Amino acid sequence: MSEWLDTLRIEVKRASLRRVAERLRGGNGYPSEALISQVLNGKYAGQTARLQRLVEGYYMGLSVVCPVLGEITRDRCDHQQRLPFAATNPVRVALFRACRTGCPHSTLEELA
Repeated sequence: MSEWLDTLRIEVKRASLRRVAERLRGGNGYPSEALISQVLNGKYAGQTARLQRLVEGYYMGLSVVCPVLGEITRDRCDHQQRLPFAATNPVRVALFRACRTGCPHSTLEELA
């Protein structure tokens, strides 16, 4: 079993499924309690890479170097990628562009 799954299992036992899901969501709707439960029970057939990044960042402290923000945890990187464009915020503009123009940590489609 992989280390991130072991960590997730430990944290769910330590707190609860609901609390772990809330912490990993960080203000957006992913992941759900049902998804975490299915992953832990080996019943989830979809991709788990995003959940893995969230667990590795939030609970394991793994980080990446963001071209805009510097060193940040992997879960924060994932959350930053999904923020909507905001022309009134220069940092958000820079993040929107960086996350869509070749950042090696981005999971988003590149802009043409």
